Amino acid sequence: MPMREPSAGELNRRITIRLRTDIPASDLGVVPVFTDEKKRWARIEPVGTAVYDNGLQVDRKLTDRIAFHYLAGMSEAHEVLHGQTIYRVRRVSDMNGARRWTILEVEELGPQKAGGGIYV
Repeated sequence: MPMREPSAGELNRRITIRLRTDIPASDLGVVPVFTDEKKRWARIEPVGTAVYDNGLQVDRKLTDRIAFHYLAGMSEAHEVLHGQTIYRVRRVSDMNGARRWTILEVEELGPQKAGGGIYV
């Protein structure tokens, strides 16, 4: 069943999509490096309770779906930043296979810390 494409008025959230790469730190931890930042207007909507509950059972939580105009090269290595909230990308799909819209199924990680990530 095809998904309904968002209308222009539904793209009411300004997000930043960035590629996250972890590099080794001197204290045996990792330091996140963010590259390839892109800004987009998007629709963010929570997933239904059935999707959320099933994700909890397999420890692969999905909390929201984000839709925006098609962007090639998206992967699970990307993060989405909306305001101070960080979302981890869990799955990327092309809405209805038309290469007009990208759909991200994401997990909300919480607010961004001072260093730019959630782990600092």
